Amino acid sequence: MKIGILPGSFNPVHVGHLAIANYLAEYEGFDQIWFLITPQNPLKSKNELMDQNLRLEMLQKSVEGYDKFVISTIEWNMPQPSYTINTLQKLRVTYPQDTFELIIGSDNWATFHRWKDYQLILKNFKVLIYPRRGSDRIQLHHPNVQLCKGAPKIEISSTFIREAIAKGKDVRFYMPPGLFEEVVNSGFIQPEPEEEETITEIVIDTPEISLTE
Repeated sequence: MKIGILPGSFNPVHVGHLAIANYLAEYEGFDQIWFLITPQNPLKSKNELMDQNLRLEMLQKSVEGYDKFVISTIEWNMPQPSYTINTLQKLRVTYPQDTFELIIGSDNWATFHRWKDYQLILKNFKVLIYPRRGSDRIQLHHPNVQLCKGAPKIEISSTFIREAIAKGKDVRFYMPPGLFEEVVNSGFIQPEPEEEETITEIVIDTPEISLTE
């Protein structure tokens, strides 16, 4: 099978993740899209991530019923932090009958040179880039790298959702049904402290009026 690997923290999963993956599954010739849920992203601190089991549970609820979506926790039993090159190599050894391609957003492509052994990824695996804001300006200089121009640009991020919840915003429609309440009730995202209202003393200088008969 031709399998697209979509790695991420899914912290939390949102409709943008699912819509992009759905498009790639139906229009880019993949037999399956695997959501590679990372326990610890080396570019993120641990206090930024919800419990991995909660992220897994929400992702499972989100993809249920669609055969082309699969969740992989292969990194959970690998040394931490997780590096994509190690994971791709392990997938290739574990499932030699399948072909794996890495899927990343154009925002991640901009920092791809910071990834561990990124040259080995480009040499041994195809990379498909889906568009994000500014993707029309990205440079592709490798035969194994392709920009998926037809994929929809969906500017939703997990960061936006977390920040919105912290501000007390109801952003339930950015997430699969029921997950907004689950994130709020988990207590992971703490409300931002309300700004204290400052009262500025205003002094009005009124001219003195003299009354005469």
